[in-house]
Amino acid sequence: NTEQERQLGVVQRSGEHLLSIINDLLDLAKIESGRVELVLEQVDCVQAVASVVGAMQPLAIAKGLTLTSLAPSTPVFVPADARALGQILINLVNNAIKFTDIGGITVDVDSDADGAQRITVSDTGAGIPSEGLSRIFEAFERGARVDSGRHEGTGLGLSICQKLGELMHATITVDSSVGVGSTFAVVFAPQAS
Repeated sequence: NTEQERQLGVVQRSGEHLLSIINDLLDLAKIESGRVELVLEQVDCVQAVASVVGAMQPLAIAKGLTLTSLAPSTPVFVPADARALGQILINLVNNAIKFTDIGGITVDVDSDADGAQRITVSDTGAGIPSEGLSRIFEAFERGARVDSGRHEGTGLGLSICQKLGELMHATITVDSSVGVGSTFAVVFAPQAS
């Protein structure tokens, strides 16, 4: 009946949330024990972004948000592990969708003047208070977002992203304004010719 279906839905969502927590803890444990082996090769950022945006589009649409990609029409290669880069981008885009109620998310691939390659994920969400920015990449940090109390999560995703980025010699930065939104960037240093 309807009540049983509702209760089964609650059980299913709870099970999925628990599985997510377990997977995050296992990922973090593997990274911190040095047992994560990444294979750095030339990965096309444009293709990685297109794949993630395509996969996350239904989630954005379900919330009434736009999810767009701004990327060159030609490949942009960076030395990365394709799976790890995908995991970082999925986490950043998923967070942007989760913490945005109106507007949208833009994923951009570009280069700095010094030749560094950058993938940015920008949202029009609630933003992160300045006092929370210094802790945003710490494990189990959930309180930094203005509206984090409304959202499930372990507070491990950004910590895992930062650690995977470090293993690929990339940095992840954040810029945020309360009431305006947040921009996370994955930055790969210029490659030697």
